Formats: sequence, C-alpha cells, structure tokens
Amino acid sequence: MDTATANKQTDTPQKIAVIGAGFTGLTTALRLAQAGHDVTLMERAENLGGLASGFTLDSGQPLERAYHFTYKTDTENQKLAKELGVADKLKFHPSSIGTFYDGKVYPLMTPIDLLKFPGLTFIQKIRTGVVALYLQRVRNWQKLTKITAMDWLTKYNGEAATKVIWEPLLKGKFSEEHYRDVTMAWLWGRIHVRQVSKDKGEVVEKLGYFDGSWSVLVDGYEKKLRELGVTIKTSTTLEEINYDAKGQKPYVVVKGKKHSFDRIVTTTPSNVLARLTANCSQMTKKYADNLNSIPYLDAVLMVFTSKQKLSDYYWHQFSDKNAPFLVLLDLTNLTQDADETYDGNHVYYIGAYPAKGEELFKQSDKQITADWYDGVRKMFPEFDESQVQEAHVFKYIDAQHIVTIGYEELIPDYQTPIPGVYLSNFTQIFPEDRGINFAIREGEKVANIVLDDIK
Repeated sequence: MDTATANKQTDTPQKIAVIGAGFTGLTTALRLAQAGHDVTLMERAENLGGLASGFTLDSGQPLERAYHFTYKTDTENQKLAKELGVADKLKFHPSSIGTFYDGKVYPLMTPIDLLKFPGLTFIQKIRTGVVALYLQRVRNWQKLTKITAMDWLTKYNGEAATKVIWEPLLKGKFSEEHYRDVTMAWLWGRIHVRQVSKDKGEVVEKLGYFDGSWSVLVDGYEKKLRELGVTIKTSTTLEEINYDAKGQKPYVVVKGKKHSFDRIVTTTPSNVLARLTANCSQMTKKYADNLNSIPYLDAVLMVFTSKQKLSDYYWHQFSDKNAPFLVLLDLTNLTQDADETYDGNHVYYIGAYPAKGEELFKQSDKQITADWYDGVRKMFPEFDESQVQEAHVFKYIDAQHIVTIGYEELIPDYQTPIPGVYLSNFTQIFPEDRGINFAIREGEKVANIVLDDIK
C-alpha cells in the first residue's frame, strides 16, 4: 500500500487494536491510522520497537537491546525511513567477518580468505566455494524445503567441511537440540539475501546502521503515530482475547477489564495467541493446534562497552563446536565511530539462542556476564575485564522460530477463525528469516488485508 492510498480517509472509521509494537505492529498501526481508523497500539514492554527497542548507556548514548543492521536491498526499511524523515541517518558501511577456529580468529569474507583458512584441505575448500557459489545462484528454493540443512550440506559439501564450517553456525543458531531439524530452505534464504545485497563487483557486503541507533527509526514511528492520533499503551499485558457473539465484536481483557474493538491485529508469537484465545469458542482446534506446533527458541543478549579493541572485525562467528556463544560483534568496527560517538569505547554484543528449558535462560545476569567474559577471554587472551565500562543483559522469550521440513504447511493464516481478529508475526516470513525489513513488509501486508476486509 503506498502512502497516498493510506492517507485517504475512510468513510467508515473503525476502532482497531494492534497488539505488539515491534516493527510489524508499528507499521500496521501506521497504515491503519493513515487510512482514517481509530487505532490503539498495545505493547507489553516499556518501550516500542520489539527486539530493536532502545536503551541508553550509562554514558548517555542510545543503543538497541539486540544487534540489528540492514542490507542495501532492504527496500521496505529504506522507504519507511524516508517516509518518516530519518533516511539521512541511515548509513552503509563495509562489513567484516572473522571466524574463530582452533584458538584464533581468521578472516572469512572472500574466496582468498577461504583458500587461506587452515581448517579445511584444499579439496574441501574448493568444494565449499563451489557449494556457496551454487547456493547464491539457486532460484528454485522450493526443492530445498524437503531436506534438512545438515543432510544437504553433508551430501554436497562433505561431512568434514560441514562439521567445520556449517555445523557450528547451525548449532549456535538453533541449539544442540534443534540444529539438525532446520530445513535447507532457511539456510538458502540467509545466503541469498546476503548475496543479492551486494552491488555488482562488490566482494564485501555493506550493512546499514542508523546514526543514533535503531531508536531513530522507532522514534520516527512514534512521532508519526502520535500525530495521527494513535493511542499508545506500553507496559500493557493482555490476559485474554475473546469474541462477544451478541455484540459481534472481538475484545481484549487487561487487568480484568474488557475493551471491545471492531478489529484486532495481534503480532504476538503464535503460541501466545493460542494461549490468549484458549477460552474463545470461535477459535478452532485446528488453528490453535497449528499455532502451538511452531517451535521457538529464546534469546539471551549482552551488551558491554570497553576501552579495549579486541580485533579488526565487526562480526565474529565460530567454526568451533565448543563455541561459548553464537556470535560476538564489535559495533564500532562497523560504524567506525568509537571515538566520536561512544567516548572512545568499543560497543560489543554477544548473543545466543537457547532452546526452551536450557540453563542459560535461567541463569542470573551476573552468572551470564561472568561466563561470557570467560568466553571472550578464550577468543582473545588479552581481554582485560578491568577495561569494561558497563554491561547489560537482555532476555527475550520466543525470539526465533525453527523452520523445519514442511514448514510452509505450518504457516498460519493472517485471518484467524475469530471474526475480526488477525495474526501477523515473523513465523509467516518464508523462506527468508525474520528481520526488520520483512517485519515491515508483514505489517504492510496485514494492514492491506484488514483494509480490504473493511471495504
């Protein structure tokens, strides 16, 4: 839906609730309000933005709780930034990737880097390069939905190279419990989006980041929503979503009180919607069972700042089965503004996706910090904890869904069985992985569905 269409005032304004203020919820609320509807945006957390919600360092600089960047091909993201008047803050920087293997960090960005990488034989390196090149050129990804990534890679890249290059990445992303379940279509989507984001002739990709953090875009949304008269309610926990058959309206329950709407768009995780609608007679068992069948992982992230520069790379990944976490990032190696923006500090992110019930998610922030400092020290023996200025730990439930074989059959419909209640979340993004650009696209999509239904 273009902005001109969205700005047309409707003849029949409706009262609409949007549940969840990640980028899908923010976009949905924006488009429905632009179409002239009375929109209430409800968010459980204190801040807008979902995983990209902001916080402020002790030294005063804004950051997002979970690391985010954007590709040059993320057109939805860039269009919204322009519409909200913050496009000048979005800057693209050359990325850099280091791979931790056998106690050292090696560059792994170019074919030359691959040839120099010590973890594979020459034949294994050539085979790995050919496989990567093939996956970059695949367009018929549908055939990859029928086989797991581990099985496909073992068959075509070989068992040894798969164990060194691919298995640690899949295991870090999807945990020891689930990494063998992930379909090859998911991995193809990750490789494909990175390849097409490069300009012709570019060897190293460029990644986008907002001067002032992703809070710049979130604040742009909030300003526009308030101008349009959207009611924004943060720190609001829903207890139930149900349907008044007599009044023919859906409603939400907050602190024991009913709030009726003409329509409700929920952007919660699928299992959360199943729980909230458990007492609704209009919700079918088939749809609810489908919502509950999609497995999720949680996320644990730590941000710390330090006077110490540990490497020259932005993104540190692992070719080590004993990796202490999924990824280590030095944001200031991407943006190159440690001195100007962060008072001479380097900003580091550590992330992991534990399976449900894993000990990591249960641990205290103090224990996680101590363990992850030990992990950093294994990578960089020179790491000096005394130079750390501050550290923050954040935890998110249901942060990543697991894309298994036949996943496309599990994708829930946007229109739920409950009249006037819709669902839009990142489980409906396929074969791409979740991300801000696709979250915005989903918000546009569900807003159009709602507006078409109103017509």
